[in-house]
Amino acid sequence: MSGPVDLPPADDLGALGLVHGEGWDLLSRRHGHRIYRVRQGGRTMILKWLGDSPQRTEVCAYTLLERLGVPTPRVHARLPHALLLEDLDADPRWRLAREVDANEPAVGCAVAAWYEALHAAGDRLRVGVGFPDFLRRESDALTPVSVLAIGHRLGLADLAVMQRAAETIPDLVAAQRALPETLNYNDFHWTNLALTRSGIPPKALVFDYGLLGVGPRYSDLRNVASSLGSRAADAFLAVSGPVDPHQVLLDAPLATLYALHIATTRAHLPGWAARLVAQVQDGTLAKQLDRAIAAIC
Repeated sequence: MSGPVDLPPADDLGALGLVHGEGWDLLSRRHGHRIYRVRQGGRTMILKWLGDSPQRTEVCAYTLLERLGVPTPRVHARLPHALLLEDLDADPRWRLAREVDANEPAVGCAVAAWYEALHAAGDRLRVGVGFPDFLRRESDALTPVSVLAIGHRLGLADLAVMQRAAETIPDLVAAQRALPETLNYNDFHWTNLALTRSGIPPKALVFDYGLLGVGPRYSDLRNVASSLGSRAADAFLAVSGPVDPHQVLLDAPLATLYALHIATTRAHLPGWAARLVAQVQDGTLAKQLDRAIAAIC
């Protein structure tokens, strides 16, 4: 770390039971928040300093998941804009996942078990008190205006498929909202995964809940399967069980458009967007729209 200037205010650290001094490592600084590894009081912890970033809703997400009984990293202390968490990489039970783990069938099965707990909790919430207001849907970002903006940003505005997408997006979003919803993790990657150090098969713990939201179960399953290696993905989907075909059909164009929306909000278009741009150009998005529209007619 470059020095004390990088630390959060002393008063807030005191409220978390921490002090300035040695034992601080800055692990990440992005999107308006910082992540530290803290060594104090004979233990190692992770401090997520969320400041004024939109991801400060992660504090609410931890509280919600704890209340619903979904496995999460242990929270040592919290403020409205900070979380002091157990350091999973220093925990005797857990270890952080490695890239090679993302293609192990046993890992796919373990991840499926964690998602089953998440989605079951979301189902209980839906039929009970309902979803809290801080949770958002990815489809909230998709409107006729935002879809047309995607086309202009990518130089695709003259393509008929983008105009058609803009015209039909309200109906597609409404149809998806009419299907059963649950809690969605939304942003799976092996870097947000911990596995038990011992035991066969392993157990999994997915962490980082800054994008926790609401949506159809299939959207989460598709997101995970696309981020795992093929062997792990096959095992994950097999354990996760059948999906509603209407969710699959509606998810396809909405997922493509949402990903393009996220890509176009970046200062520089990320490399992963090239495949999606190709899907707009080669007719894939048009076919996704055809199937989704047919499913709601």
